[in-house]
Amino acid sequence: MRAIRKHLGVTQERLAELSGLSVNFISRLERTNDQNVSLKSLRRIANALQIPITQLLENTNFNNNEPSETQNNYYKVDQLCFELKSKDPKIAIELTDSFLNILKYTK
Repeated sequence: MRAIRKHLGVTQERLAELSGLSVNFISRLERTNDQNVSLKSLRRIANALQIPITQLLENTNFNNNEPSETQNNYYKVDQLCFELKSKDPKIAIELTDSFLNILKYTK
């Protein structure tokens, strides 16, 4: 969860605010591998990060909390989506349309 949060550029404080959970709880989840957490709390975290809950449940083999190159690429896409969703909808649509037009001309 820490690697996902960091790659999205979200602080523990911001995640706590977005999810309605405490900073202490978020910190404890990130520090402890055997922490029991409810599905409801996981759903709140996934919604706050705007990612599928399954992404939090995937078996990640991070070394020093660093994602693999493939995971890093997915996080970049997630970060782009996160940033777009935080923009004014009109601006987000314009940016998305521009990006899709660029992709049309990229092989």
